[in-house]
Order: sequence, then structure tokens, then C-alpha cells
Amino acid sequence: MTADLVGVVGSGLIARDPFDKAGWSGISARFFTLLQQRGRLHRAFGVEVPAWKRWFYQVRNFRFRRSLWRELFYLDVGYRAALTEEIRKAIRPDDFERDFIQLGAMYNVASLVAGKANCYSYNDGNFAEFLRSPYFPKGVPARAIDRVLDFERTAQQGCTRVFAMSEYLRQSFINDYGCKPDQAVAIGAGINLDEIPEPIPNKRYDSREILFIGVEFQRKGGEELLRAFRNVVARYPDATLHIVGPRELSIPPGLARGVQYHGFLRKTDPQQRAILDDLFRRSSLFVMPTRYEPFGVAPLEAMVHQIPALVTNRWAMPDMVTPGVNGDLVEVNNADDLEAKLLDLLSDAERLRRMGAAGRERVLNYYTWDKVMDRLLASLVSRRPTS
Repeated sequence: MTADLVGVVGSGLIARDPFDKAGWSGISARFFTLLQQRGRLHRAFGVEVPAWKRWFYQVRNFRFRRSLWRELFYLDVGYRAALTEEIRKAIRPDDFERDFIQLGAMYNVASLVAGKANCYSYNDGNFAEFLRSPYFPKGVPARAIDRVLDFERTAQQGCTRVFAMSEYLRQSFINDYGCKPDQAVAIGAGINLDEIPEPIPNKRYDSREILFIGVEFQRKGGEELLRAFRNVVARYPDATLHIVGPRELSIPPGLARGVQYHGFLRKTDPQQRAILDDLFRRSSLFVMPTRYEPFGVAPLEAMVHQIPALVTNRWAMPDMVTPGVNGDLVEVNNADDLEAKLLDLLSDAERLRRMGAAGRERVLNYYTWDKVMDRLLASLVSRRPTS
């Protein structure tokens, strides 16, 4: 019988409360609540370092550029070691009768329980992949980079299993962090919906209504989409591009034809949720040509609404979308490729219908939290190491 689990989170970057619905992009609460419902969670706790110590690390990493200051603070291995120490203080003697699972890599729980219990981690990304991204901030000292890589490498190698949300991330843990192939396991992640929507009967795919969802418009490839859509709407005057997510957006007049900007829509607000649901019902294609995306749930939420997805051919996107089956993939930063794929997909409503059905099936079979939890629990090691 596999031991029950003790869940661990920490910091403002991940979560200070494992059941905070905003923690870790809403994942933490869903993850631990489902473990609890399955009867597999002994307890879960969160930590943060004392205020004076946070102040110390903040002062130590001060930069006038606020974004760089924040990044350096969370990358500081001294702060990460301090978080690990707070976890050590919070562990109770009876916790060692169970195994441990941490979210992310801000701390090294494995070092605290080595020889006493198994330790697992669940990850949406890692520093090695962030370092290769076009959004890694300039100004991070080489020594700081090396120290973070060493910290995460040690923490992940010490885990019994390293759970990754995607296959590309699993490969990074093997190639960049030296984890063994059978130690790193891709288990996916679930859509952040409280209920699985019912199938949409007689959904139309000849409307040529395109849906984009992304708060960070530039990073999600919104600018490339606007440029590509200019020629799409020239070919198909009835085409519409719905943009959801950015809190503010200025669309150049030459690119505004056929574009409807809906702003940021909260799922918790009934009126805003109704607008979003209507867009899911009406749209025949979801597009997100992101420039960097460790893992994105927006394409999955579109697919569960029977909408094919056109997304970037990098990171976790190829795990989600198989060209010709439930959508297509485009080159990063390539508006010409995006335009060609848009025109091709919008030309065949019946093909979009088949892709929409396949996309919903893909999500239901792999990207619900129940399915993710099934894979995680099946991969746990039943016998803890003995001291």
C-alpha cells in the first residue's frame, strides 16, 4: 500500500497556503483538494521565511529595475535554503510515516527526508528551460545562474520521482538535471474548470470566428496574430478575431478590421463568464502562437469546448496538439506560417468539426485532474527507503 502524502508549498512565487485558489496559477488548491478527496493526503502545509529575513534577501538583491530585482530575489539560493529550513521546522514526527510531495523547485524537501521517506516533486517548468527562453531577464550574474542550476539539479536528483507536466519538460530534467529516465515522469496537468462543459450540439465551424486568450499579449504571440489576420480577413471578409485576456490593448488602425477586443474576463464573474462561454460556443478555431509557454491551459480549455487549436510548435504545445488531428502547429515568431495555417484551416469547416471532436476527446482522456491524479498515484513508489 502506497503511503499517504504530505504536501509542501512555499514562497510568494508558488504559494504560502496549499489550498489558496490563486496559488500556483490555481493549480495548488485543485491538486491538494483532489489528493484529499482521493483519501491520499495526510496533510499539506505552506511556509514563508520570516519578514526580517525576506527583507535581508530583498535588500541583498536590490536593483532599480523592479522586474530584475524580483527575479534575483526568487533566484537567490540563500532564500531558497531559508525556505527549506522553514519546511524542516514545520515537519512533524508523524509526517515521516508518509511520503512527501513538493510543488515546484523553490526548496529541497528531499534533503530533509532522505533515508526516512520518499520525496516527489511536481513541476510546470524549471530554471534550465527558463534560461533558454527569450524572456529570461538580462542582468542576472553568471554566478547566480550556476548556483540556481546546482540547487535545482540537487533537489530534483534527490527526488524519488520528478513529475513533469509535459514530455519536453521531462526531457529537460533528464538532459539538463541528470535525472534518470525512469525517475522523470510526464503526467500532464488538468484544465482549470470546476466542471467539464457539456458537448455543444450542432456546433458551427463555418463562422470563421477565431478565439485568442492570453493576458500577456506580446508573449502569447498576439502581435504576430494581428499581422497574419490582416490577410485572413482580406480573403474572408466575414472572419472575426476575438481577443480575450489583455487588460489594455491598443490595436493599430491598419490591423483592426474584423478584430473584437473583449478585455480581461473573469471566470468567477457571472456576466463575464457568460461572455466567455458564448465565445467558446461561437468560435471555430483557437489560436495562440506563443513566443514562450512552459505549459498553457488556454488551448486545452478551448479544445474541451470542441475548438481545434493552432499553437506554437515548441514547449508543451506538441504534447497537446497533433497536426491534422486536433489542430496544427506553427513556427515561433513566423507570421507567414501562421497566416498560411489560418487560411488552410478556415477553408474546411468539416475538417474543423472533426478536429474539434478529437480535441475534446484528447482533453477528456489526458488533461483532466482526475486523469493526472491517476497517473501520479500509479507512479508512486510503494515502499519507502529504510534508514
